[in-house]
Amino acid sequence: MVALTERSSGGIAGPLGSLGPAQQGRVPSHLAPSHLVAELALPALLGLATRVITEAVHIGLAAEGFDDIRPAHGYAFSLIAVRGGATGVEIAAYLGMTKQSAKVLIDQLEAGGYVTRERIARDRRARLVRLTDRGWSCIETGTRLWRDTEASLRESVGGEAVDSTRRVLEQLVAMHIGQDDAIPLRPPH
Repeated sequence: MVALTERSSGGIAGPLGSLGPAQQGRVPSHLAPSHLVAELALPALLGLATRVITEAVHIGLAAEGFDDIRPAHGYAFSLIAVRGGATGVEIAAYLGMTKQSAKVLIDQLEAGGYVTRERIARDRRARLVRLTDRGWSCIETGTRLWRDTEASLRESVGGEAVDSTRRVLEQLVAMHIGQDDAIPLRPPH
């Protein structure tokens, strides 16, 4: 996950410096992964941190009986939970996917017992997707695992470091998302 920035003298310049033509597409063998992480651009580091934490939470979910849950399911859960239900069209728009892809995702969640579909009185074709007890249980377990991850981080680097990082990230988000904007947890497309 090394972001390349520009071409330079037959090589590619990136956060690790200039890689010659023979090294393009692979990491120099003398650099250990910790060196790579230290050299990542901040946006790449934030993305990698999110990925590592998300994967750890999903491993925990699988260990607790929710082995069929994927990150996209969690994003759908967040919308359904906040609104008390959502249509397939709303889920598709929120996740930045086609209606057909949202239908597949909802089918998976329904087959796993996480959601139900209910007819909407005002629109006979539309169905409202709602969480079942199993869906709520998955959310509660995921929330606990996210909190456990933060607690573990606090133990390893200290509470003040975590609080400081949180303040910086809150400010970064506030600079780009207004008070009245919906907070998209997943970028569109």
